Amino acid sequence: MAFDLTALTAYTDELSLELIAKAVLTTDLMEEIDVRSGLSAGTVAINLMDGDFNAADLACGWNPSGNVDFTQVDIVIRDKQVKMALCPEDLRQYWLSQRMSPSAWQESVPFEEVIANYYVERLRKYNEGYLINGDGTGTGIKAQVTGANGATVPAGAAAWTVANAVAQALDLFDAIDESVKDRDDLIMIVSPANFQTLRRALVAQNYYHYNQGDGKSLDLIGTNCKVVKSSGLIGSNYVAAGPAGFIVAGTGLQDDFSTMQFFYDRGEDTVKFTAKWRLGVAVHQVNLFATNDLA
Repeated sequence: MAFDLTALTAYTDELSLELIAKAVLTTDLMEEIDVRSGLSAGTVAINLMDGDFNAADLACGWNPSGNVDFTQVDIVIRDKQVKMALCPEDLRQYWLSQRMSPSAWQESVPFEEVIANYYVERLRKYNEGYLINGDGTGTGIKAQVTGANGATVPAGAAAWTVANAVAQALDLFDAIDESVKDRDDLIMIVSPANFQTLRRALVAQNYYHYNQGDGKSLDLIGTNCKVVKSSGLIGSNYVAAGPAGFIVAGTGLQDDFSTMQFFYDRGEDTVKFTAKWRLGVAVHQVNLFATNDLA
């Protein structure tokens, strides 16, 4: 006698391991820049003051010269959301049913915490991309810090390679305006690929003993500037450098960034998932920044 197994499919154990969310590349530029929370308006002005200082030889009489100038840079804050409707009954025919209640009233979905945490990471990645690239209606750092808007573009700016990355980074640092070069918040924003290229370049040029950072940032050798990688620049050769404090992100409540809600809708018999948040970014005094101005 032999077993007839033609009516069966090969067995796969789908229950012994927990659900694992796919990795999401997240970087956190907000940890470096000036974040202003609690903003309720759609447009918020950054108020700036500048002035002339005209020294002259001493003379009798009153010969005034110079002005105090007030200007503004606007942060346009966008309202964003994610909304999903999930039907738990769709899972009954699959291994996920083993994680569900036997009740016909299924008011939750399996692995809610894993799903929520995954989308928190996706939200962080979206916000990083928004800070760099905007969303088509609002502009990000990449469209604001440009040569056309007054930032300095070093001569010979080019895409980074292992052979030139250290020199290109130092040229960008040198191009930052001298009035802010001694600040302690100077950053250079690069793509993950350029970040790794710079690390390899440091090793290739025998700076292997130099601190390679924590995987998200490193101190640029010979300077007081921190190189910060951003997932918003994936696939881009663009690099910008300047004072982090002059890059202002406006938000409603920072807690919104990590608030994801699941709730059961009896009317539609679905589990709904929602997130809402507000975000905008503006760079003031762009003329103090440097950029390679590449795509």
